[in-house]
Amino acid sequence: MRTFGKYTLLEPLASGGMADVFRAEVAGAAGVTKEVALKLVRGEHGGDSEFVRMFIQEARLASRLTHANVVQVFEFDQVDGRHYIAMELVWGRNLARVVDRCREQGVRFGLARAVHVGAEAAKGLAYAHRLAGPDGTLLGLVHRDVSPHNLLVSFEGEVKVADFGIARAMNRAGLTEPGTLKGKIAYMAPEQARGDPVDARADVFSLGVVLWELCTGRRLFARDSDAATLAALLGPDPVSATSGWNEAIPPELDAVLQGALEKDPARRTGSADELARALSRILLRLASSPEDWDLRILMHRLWPAEARSPPPAAPEATRVRQAPVPAAAPRPVARDAEDSTRTAPPAPGARRLRVTWAVAAVVAAAVAGLALSLRGAGTREAAPPSPATSPAIATPPPTAPAIATPPPTATAPATPASTPPAKARPPRITSQPGAWSLSLPPRSSGEGLVFVNATPWADLTVDGVAVGEAPRTVRLPAGRHRFRVRHPTYGQQETVIEVRAGERSSWAPGLMR
Repeated sequence: MRTFGKYTLLEPLASGGMADVFRAEVAGAAGVTKEVALKLVRGEHGGDSEFVRMFIQEARLASRLTHANVVQVFEFDQVDGRHYIAMELVWGRNLARVVDRCREQGVRFGLARAVHVGAEAAKGLAYAHRLAGPDGTLLGLVHRDVSPHNLLVSFEGEVKVADFGIARAMNRAGLTEPGTLKGKIAYMAPEQARGDPVDARADVFSLGVVLWELCTGRRLFARDSDAATLAALLGPDPVSATSGWNEAIPPELDAVLQGALEKDPARRTGSADELARALSRILLRLASSPEDWDLRILMHRLWPAEARSPPPAAPEATRVRQAPVPAAAPRPVARDAEDSTRTAPPAPGARRLRVTWAVAAVVAAAVAGLALSLRGAGTREAAPPSPATSPAIATPPPTAPAIATPPPTATAPATPASTPPAKARPPRITSQPGAWSLSLPPRSSGEGLVFVNATPWADLTVDGVAVGEAPRTVRLPAGRHRFRVRHPTYGQQETVIEVRAGERSSWAPGLMR
């Protein structure tokens, strides 16, 4: 093992465009040792005096933060000209990885847990926003980079906001690295994306995007290109209601998210504290018991071995390579965490994290794609369910921290895809985006509804007729109809569904399984 000043570097945790993160140990009096996450500024940035000045300034402000929902900064300094920050080491995973793991193991995250994560993160942001200096003047702290990768979930079920000040330091020093915008712009507030001055309401908007995606299972603003993402973010259209994509969402949660996602800051929810209180009230009505939102139970189920005890110190032979001279850029020793310079999601089947026991307090991370995978077959119901119905929430693919809730209805398997449709001619088709966009027709009409809940999205055809982009509700004459969804990346699926007059069916094709 190698030393860095008074710290012993035990394990590389992550390597990003700006810094390398290590699990490190520091010895105190009477042989007491403490483990920390040590973030070392990479050599190519160490010579940039403006960046170093901003890095130190932001670290000094972040060191004032002492809250259960914020990763604590213990120290900042330099060793042989290389600057570092020593931070609280969080035993757990970031939110993106938690949702990925749910998908891998077929575990449902739960709508109540999603709201709990949002409420806890909002509490941490609210504390930072109202922090004042010795003279009582507000410090004006704004995170500017709230995203699933900067929300950490510990094995004890804690939710912590990481990386305060880093985005601001890089932006003000003019260090916008290739790919950084692509990975983060989908969570920016419109005023931040335009380059206008921002305040705490920008963090409220970003957290609103995270929660909207958790509740609906769709990306809100992310598109195939930066230009398209910016157009969606800065366009005049208001954000669509979450209940249009997930009928299990109660109206009060819909209203809270609409307030947080107002594109005009003057009309947006005024503070993270207000958002936290609103989400906490909703959580009380959503959860039937503490187990519904207990993240500790979930984390121990997802990582039973790692959650029970911290890992042992690693042998030197499998750990850190010798550091190069300070003037040269250090060679990354681990690429296990998401790299903030990555401009595209990893290919399917990419290697898993080798470091499986800890998440660094601050992970320089930004991946471009977030999406989800719904597990579902055809379902049918006689009438729309009550919003109070307990949600069933599927989990996303490895690059998508999003959680979807398929319609909570009695299941009835769709007709096998090999069965030919009964009709030779395309029927009259009426369709609209969303789950409950069309009212249920009376039985006497001879027509029924089918909700196609494709994720992340797909082009939909019914009996060979293109009807638009799914998720979408389609009104059709009773009988068997062939449905096909196609995505340019995830391929296509098709099935035949028996439509019954006066009833609603649904199909959730698992394109990303």
